[in-house]
Amino acid sequence: MTARPTGIDLPKEGGSCSMPTQPSVRFNLERNTVHQYIKTNDADYNQHHVKPVRSICRRSEGRLLLCALFLAFLGPYASLTLMKVTNNPSSIGEMSGFNITTAGSSFGVAPILDNQHIGSNNNNKKLTVLISTYNQTGCLHRLINHLQTCTGVVDNIRINWFQHSPIPQSLLANNTHFNIPVTFDILPNNISHRFLPRDFGTDAVFNMDVDMSYSCDALQLTMDTWRNQTNQTHTAVGFFPRYLPSDKKYYKFDESHYEPYNRNTIFITKGGLVHKDRLNDFFDSSLKPLLNHVDEHTTAEDMLMSHVLASNQVKTITLCVPRSYWCNLICTSQHKSGQYDTLQQRSGGHRSHLMSSFRDYFGNISMEERYNPMMWHGGMKYGDGCNTEFNFCRHYEWMRTT
Repeated sequence: MTARPTGIDLPKEGGSCSMPTQPSVRFNLERNTVHQYIKTNDADYNQHHVKPVRSICRRSEGRLLLCALFLAFLGPYASLTLMKVTNNPSSIGEMSGFNITTAGSSFGVAPILDNQHIGSNNNNKKLTVLISTYNQTGCLHRLINHLQTCTGVVDNIRINWFQHSPIPQSLLANNTHFNIPVTFDILPNNISHRFLPRDFGTDAVFNMDVDMSYSCDALQLTMDTWRNQTNQTHTAVGFFPRYLPSDKKYYKFDESHYEPYNRNTIFITKGGLVHKDRLNDFFDSSLKPLLNHVDEHTTAEDMLMSHVLASNQVKTITLCVPRSYWCNLICTSQHKSGQYDTLQQRSGGHRSHLMSSFRDYFGNISMEERYNPMMWHGGMKYGDGCNTEFNFCRHYEWMRTT
């Protein structure tokens, strides 16, 4: 698929998609630690990150070689590490007045690089679950508790925390009992940042919204399917296929779930596994205008990711499974007006013209079977409905117990 930059004015060269300078704080509930990484633009990079590291390197001649190698690999995002808070979850939840101490000999600047993982020996055996949430504390609490039972396949859980309010104590209180570490990433409220590359502890990243839930068997099936692929870096495995047409203004959300299963992508936002490097593709500097449009309208990041995957020749595998493998949680967000509404109600009207913009830029997505295979499991067969929506979580024991 070749790019046809006709729909949106994109920078021809030298474009930059630097992240905002707003700090992003990461909480690890298992260790009660807080890390802060500051995303900078290129102009500020040398001043704020390279010079401080050089200063640290001068403290000991024995560290010169190590620091030289360290500086050579510093990327555009840096992480101020080893900042420890008191062992008091409530002080973390208040998001103010941190009691932070640093050890002078160990304080430094560490890069967030693709080949660097934090505290994981399961890089190719397990997956990271990446959950996006906004004002849906009840559903998030249930989802975290359920995922704690999936120790055989889940290595760690990352939460995209976009809201300005502090993390509720209800989400922090049980951290000492967790079998799987939970990390909150405090991010700017930009919907594109749900795919923000960071220090994932595994190559496999399973993306999902907070109102979806998958059984441990479903997650294991996803991971096994992905690991069995020859080219894992360019394979995505998910449950919700879509057909983004070349000759229509918009798509039908349920078209791909029934015969003849017209499809050319999956929406990984509804539950899909990709290699972590594909998140870097999403933030390629040439796509900055498209990301800006997505953030401006707070929608269509799923369609943009589908086009990014296709432009990088990523095979999208749809798993058709029994309904007991997945379900929908009922989550509602309260708008300023006091009325309950959904993101679709607030910004869904912009999706059509955004899809047209993506298609104008990237071209059409292929419908070839080799790029979009379907796999049937658990007694499901061709001709059955494939993961048809809607499916209440209350029907399944593995969610009723959380």
